[in-house]
Amino acid sequence: MPKTNIPVGKVMSKPRSQWGTVIPRYDDSGSLSAWQVRYPNPVDHGKKVQKQFKPHQEHEAHVWLENEHHLVDLHTKGIQTWVHPRDRMRRERANQMMFKEYVEQWAVEYTLLNGERIAGGTRRNLYLDIAHFMPAFEGLRLTEIKPRHIKNWYDGPHPEGQWSFRRACMRLKAVFRSATTMSMDGSPPLLKDNPFIFPIPPEPDSVREDIPPVTPKQLRVLAENMPDYTRLTVFLSTLAGGLRCGELCGLQVGDIDLDNKILRVRRSINRGHLDRGEARFAKTKTKTKRSVRDLPIPDALVDMIREHLHTFCDLDDPTSPVFVPRRVKVMSQTTLEAQFARARKKAGRSDLMLHDLRASHATLLMLKGGTLREVMNQLGHASEKVAIKHYQRVVAEHQRQIVNLLADEFLQEAYAEGTQTDSLEDIVNVTEQRVRELTRMIADFKQAIDELNLAS
Repeated sequence: MPKTNIPVGKVMSKPRSQWGTVIPRYDDSGSLSAWQVRYPNPVDHGKKVQKQFKPHQEHEAHVWLENEHHLVDLHTKGIQTWVHPRDRMRRERANQMMFKEYVEQWAVEYTLLNGERIAGGTRRNLYLDIAHFMPAFEGLRLTEIKPRHIKNWYDGPHPEGQWSFRRACMRLKAVFRSATTMSMDGSPPLLKDNPFIFPIPPEPDSVREDIPPVTPKQLRVLAENMPDYTRLTVFLSTLAGGLRCGELCGLQVGDIDLDNKILRVRRSINRGHLDRGEARFAKTKTKTKRSVRDLPIPDALVDMIREHLHTFCDLDDPTSPVFVPRRVKVMSQTTLEAQFARARKKAGRSDLMLHDLRASHATLLMLKGGTLREVMNQLGHASEKVAIKHYQRVVAEHQRQIVNLLADEFLQEAYAEGTQTDSLEDIVNVTEQRVRELTRMIADFKQAIDELNLAS
């Protein structure tokens, strides 16, 4: 492009069309650098719509301006609503965007409700959920997917199981909901409506809810078959707060106060934002805000904990892990769970997972008279429904003892009152009434539990 004699920073007289302007722009050396096109914004009066073209695109600049003039004219006559060129480009890109491309971007930018980025198992589960629906839609553009496409997938086979299918439905609906929402930069939604119009499947019954809690003898065998440097984990999880696997791995020497018999849960572990590499202490501390808690250490465990700390830990460093791995810096959940898997076979409890010790703690605490609030504080739960549905198991023998005790007390009271002043007929009537009341109480209790399960 030949140079001109235009002084630096100056603009030549503006070539004007009948509507809008096409203006040449020059760089500091006086060379033509671009053609800038402007015209009045028909929606936001006082502002200009503009676009730049390369130096060799003067003709294209004038053609674009004439096309824009035509669109504004249609808007002025009420024939067609004018849309800003920026938004038109975004919509055009959306029309070309593949579903797979959008989901990949959505997953990378996925955050929790508090704005924190996900990591560890949370990110791993996100990609597992995506993998369940991606094959059905990855060959389609985002804007091509209609309810009929989703229905074909929804009604099809789901060999991954009902739990995974439910989670996949929730993720898929969230993906489309994101596409129908205005972006943070103010850009309009990519989709007008969410094509996922189907109900989220109900939460299926968990087979793990029927697993009985660990018995004292089983706990002893489990501990005896764990490696000596992680043996304490089964006692802490079962008897001292129902710690999660990640919380056990995240314990540090400074978290244990044996003088005041307090165990502080302050962190968990993960493998970083991308869920790769060695285990490390999580930046987001614990799973939830309620997971941060102070737990009473039972007297019976004080000497056991003290011996473990003196044998395996660096007592001069409060940040030293309580459970020191053999070859890496931080104990991983995978390693601890694998050790427990071997120990449970020796205990004859192949049905038991390490996380089930947490449920055992909740159940056994209730059996010993602990209140629901106390159990929730121990486990770090904010939801009563979660505490009851997933962490308190029904112990058949204890349930029988409670029913027998209740019936005995009612009937003894009925007969005691009757022998003093009542006739035999009155005794029978009172007894039958009390039995009916007892039956109704048990039925009401069962109905309340059923309703709670349905609500959760």
